[in-house]
Amino acid sequence: MTSNLKGAVQKIQSYALNAFHCPCSNHALNLSISRSSSIQAIRNGIGLMKEVVAFFNLSSKRNYVLKTILNGKQRLKSLCETRGVDRHDSVLIFKSSLNYIVEALTKISDWNEQDSSSKAKTLLTAVCSCEFIISLHSLSSLLCVTASASKLLQSVNSDISQAADIITDILSNLENKRKNCNEEFKSLFRDAEIQMTKLDIELKKPRIASKQISRSNYQTTSIENYYKLSIYIPLLDNIITDLKSRFLNEKYHAISTLPLLLPRFIIKSDTEHFTFEDSNIIDALELKTELQLWKSSWIRKKNEGECIDCDAIKCISDCSEIVFPNIKKLLGIMACLPISVASAERSFSTLRRLKTWLRSKMGQDRLCGLALLHIYQEINIPVDEIIERFSRMKNRKLDFVL
Repeated sequence: MTSNLKGAVQKIQSYALNAFHCPCSNHALNLSISRSSSIQAIRNGIGLMKEVVAFFNLSSKRNYVLKTILNGKQRLKSLCETRGVDRHDSVLIFKSSLNYIVEALTKISDWNEQDSSSKAKTLLTAVCSCEFIISLHSLSSLLCVTASASKLLQSVNSDISQAADIITDILSNLENKRKNCNEEFKSLFRDAEIQMTKLDIELKKPRIASKQISRSNYQTTSIENYYKLSIYIPLLDNIITDLKSRFLNEKYHAISTLPLLLPRFIIKSDTEHFTFEDSNIIDALELKTELQLWKSSWIRKKNEGECIDCDAIKCISDCSEIVFPNIKKLLGIMACLPISVASAERSFSTLRRLKTWLRSKMGQDRLCGLALLHIYQEINIPVDEIIERFSRMKNRKLDFVL
């Protein structure tokens, strides 16, 4: 959809030259986190976690061994590529359950069954490595910052200002980690070292050849500095750079200033924030005059005791098109911006649950009806009215009796 050559965004912008692409904030955050896969150690670690989770899920016997060892604790979750929240939960659960996973793999590796035991031994060797443990701790420290924000950005009531504040807080936190990377990684490395001691894993760095091809050759004798330079710092740099390119560009700044039109912000903000270089869209002097009147009107309403904590839709109804023509258009744009499309995309998951291989011949009317019933489960359906409506569809010889 966002391809520069044949995507829907490029197609629309070829006709509407001033149109801005406003992606889902949660999807953009998820894509920025995916930049962690550009680090080889992180990419290998994520692939190993997927293999371990699949190893237990593909066999009820192996899954029972892990379930018994977990003893009621959270079960492992598959790493979903599209759902950022599931990715956060999967990695964090895997980190907290690592000791139990190693115990389960050790027990399975002693089986007489050749396939399970050999695969378990291979996974156990890969999991019990210094690079994987440090990669897992480094990735978890990052996901702890973005986990709650990812859930909040999917909420129904999130708006542009809230999304902008969340991204600003995340960037501030990550930049603080990058600035104090020595102290941050020292604490992280200490936790990883304690876990490796419990699992009897040797603390060492990979063998460095004279001609390094597959990975960077960091000239350091310290094991802690090696992993800090090869994993932790590149991980932070990649994600911070990608977040800034997505959320701190000129177009996103223009979109993020729209919430300043809301009454609770306009009475405190400076009207100089709204400037348009292209005079063909909105005249700068006309907009400035409207903003001053808009601010004065809400200050007066606040002094009269009226509520000023209202959303864009409520403001549109209170905005006179004659007095504030440009502000009314901007409020309409703000009300239509999709900060999150998570709720709409959940309908795709609903269809996958409804129309299965056993129901492949389901008609369109029945599919739409079942989908609506499933999506809007919280709505109470009056059964008596439905029966009455169904009975009037055609003449029947028998009466419906409850």
